[in-house]
Amino acid sequence: MFYKNVELYNVTEINGENLLTRIPDKLRTTLNEGAKSAALSAAGCEIRFNLKSETGKIILRLKGEPGVFFPVAEVYQGAFKSASYSIGAEPTEILIAFPQNIELLDKIAKEKNLPFDSRLFRVILPYSSAIEIPEIEGDFSPPAKGQTPQTNYIAYGSSITHGSTAIRPTGTYAMRTAQLLKVDLINLGFGGGAHCEKQMADYIAERNDWDFATLELGINMVGGFETAEFKKRVEYFIQKIATAHPEQWIFCIDLFTFAADFDPASTKQNEFRKIVKETVEKLNMPKLIHLDGREILKNVSGLMAEDLVHPSPEGMEEMAKNLSVVVELARQCSGAIYRTNIRRKK
Repeated sequence: MFYKNVELYNVTEINGENLLTRIPDKLRTTLNEGAKSAALSAAGCEIRFNLKSETGKIILRLKGEPGVFFPVAEVYQGAFKSASYSIGAEPTEILIAFPQNIELLDKIAKEKNLPFDSRLFRVILPYSSAIEIPEIEGDFSPPAKGQTPQTNYIAYGSSITHGSTAIRPTGTYAMRTAQLLKVDLINLGFGGGAHCEKQMADYIAERNDWDFATLELGINMVGGFETAEFKKRVEYFIQKIATAHPEQWIFCIDLFTFAADFDPASTKQNEFRKIVKETVEKLNMPKLIHLDGREILKNVSGLMAEDLVHPSPEGMEEMAKNLSVVVELARQCSGAIYRTNIRRKK
């Protein structure tokens, strides 16, 4: 959305509480409590603009409790990081000015075909918190055509997709996947709230602003849902989105490696994985792909010690590298060729 001559990227609206929300508030308020809250945190949200005056100023303020790590905003000059700011309950001022070497950055960005114009300012907001923008001061203009990637990647999922335990907003596996693929991320991760509601499937299916998708399915439901209910929801969720977008690659990721995989008595997680796999196979659509989450997060030491569920920063990076290889291979192939290549790699 556009606001005061800047773009609030991955923000659908500013709600009645003056908070940024990643989905329409009418939809948000129909979801489970975890998703209602998580949709107000700024995972994958950015303030994007061109600077027309000599300097400018963005003021940010944290609303509510921070996540596991203290909230940090990152400032990027196109694809180049320039600064980090800790954001708290008191207003934080971010000074906006071109770096002295902006012409060199321009030259490098063009020579290396970087995905963002180096003249474009990007204030990447903390992933774990609700954020207010009390003030935007300066002569700004929104991004122009050609300043941002032409390919958009939408990621639905749990706190893992949301970014929980990443040490910076650009350190989530979804954001790092987007960076490796040189695409733009639309983050629809909802910590504790990825319950595959019908209305969320309908919303993603109705959107026409994405070119490929990952759907992370299962971890938020394995504890509180029976297998039959998970099956019902997943079948609708995948079918609704896939049939609305048959020309887009859609990667359905089942449960990543987590604590239950080390308990011989635990079987439910594998029932959930089987449901995701069989749902994709039954639909038999060329660009609808099942991915075993254990093949995306292979290294067990990539999990945080306290819960063996959330990836560590190293785990996030491994996931991004593995996922980006799979997505890039698919995007270069037809569905049939992709499946042949994957079988050979295995």
